[in-house]
Amino acid sequence: MTMVDAAHQWIRWLQLVLLCGGGVVAFIVFTYKAPHFVATLTDILRPPPSRPAVDASAVRWQVIQRDHDRIKDEYGRLCIDPFHCAELAILDDLTVPEAAALIHALAEANDAAEKTDYPTYERAVLHLAQAWRHAQARAVNAEPRPPSSQAPSTPYGAQPSWRRPYPPIPRERRTCR
Repeated sequence: MTMVDAAHQWIRWLQLVLLCGGGVVAFIVFTYKAPHFVATLTDILRPPPSRPAVDASAVRWQVIQRDHDRIKDEYGRLCIDPFHCAELAILDDLTVPEAAALIHALAEANDAAEKTDYPTYERAVLHLAQAWRHAQARAVNAEPRPPSSQAPSTPYGAQPSWRRPYPPIPRERRTCR
């Protein structure tokens, strides 16, 4: 046997070992990955699921409910926020037309929410949104005023007592007399 024959024999043996070893490795990998491959293939070939048609009235109803809840939350936050006392004083004064309209619109929207009559509820919430915008504009642009039926308890320009962080010190009380 010559060196060339020995090299050929060694190369063929190496090919056989690699082929058998590669076959075993390929069999193991194929056995392990075959379910994943089949699942991916079926996902690709499966037609997309048909979505049910979106009911426009249900979406509209949810939007109206969200608007109603948003306005109630904003008004509630305004009522408990100590830094917005001036705005709340205007919105609590029912002699202000915008404040009275807001309270009536809130009551109307709350009553309509309890019923299942969609058009009435939608109109009530739209009216509430409009009243809320007008009331906010009035509260931002106007200063609180004393009721017209009574004389003001403090002179104009004096700091209201509800804005004072503490009661007046005794020296201030003496000078105010």
